[in-house]
Amino acid sequence: MNNFGEKLKNLRIRNKLTQQKFADLLYVSDKTISSWECNRTIPDINMLFKIAAIFNTSIYNLLYEEFYNDQCLEIELKLKVDKATFNKLMQTLKQEDWPTNIVKHIDTYYSISSKNKLREYVRIRNENGISILGYKRASMPSARIEYETIIDNEQMMDKILTNIGLKKLGKIQKNRTKILYKNKYEFAFDEVKDIGLFIEIEVKKLEYSNIEEIQKLEYLLRDLNLDLNLISDKKYYDYLEEINNVEK
Repeated sequence: MNNFGEKLKNLRIRNKLTQQKFADLLYVSDKTISSWECNRTIPDINMLFKIAAIFNTSIYNLLYEEFYNDQCLEIELKLKVDKATFNKLMQTLKQEDWPTNIVKHIDTYYSISSKNKLREYVRIRNENGISILGYKRASMPSARIEYETIIDNEQMMDKILTNIGLKKLGKIQKNRTKILYKNKYEFAFDEVKDIGLFIEIEVKKLEYSNIEEIQKLEYLLRDLNLDLNLISDKKYYDYLEEINNVEK
């Protein structure tokens, strides 16, 4: 909630609303809007629902900064690494005292198509007790279209997905240490149960074209003395598909 006011202000400006016009839509004063945007006060639950409706988002996205993503584009590289590389890079970044967060993921994946030329899938992620529904599909190498939203009933969403014909592939369980490097790149150190160790590096702040961001990401890996041959185009979804095919 610490960034609620800033997020609210950015949404208002992006939608070309003055404080007064925004206030008129909510039947409050412009001083109330100013108080919210300066984090002096926060709206009550009923007002939060009204604000979410105006900006065509969810109340959860208003409240939880870490689960909010309005870019709808994910640019990242995934590396499958050994324990020595995994530990060495994590310690190097931790020594520089970048923001760090440790989370536990239980991801349930669903296949949309048997052919899946777009490499698209749906996922329900449980992250430290919060459930997030996500859809992803390939856009270009190292980039994917991504939509996510928080849901409040994981079991019911599972029933909906399976009843509309999506095939449940299984679960991926992992412990993830996230380190935000230079306020632009999120390093995710994943210990994935029964599969191995991975490092995902995602661009969290897009400043250039997609191609340029991918190139800069590769330059970053070289600067950190990481072998580019470790880059893998396999996603956790692909590992589940392989497991399912072996079991058949």
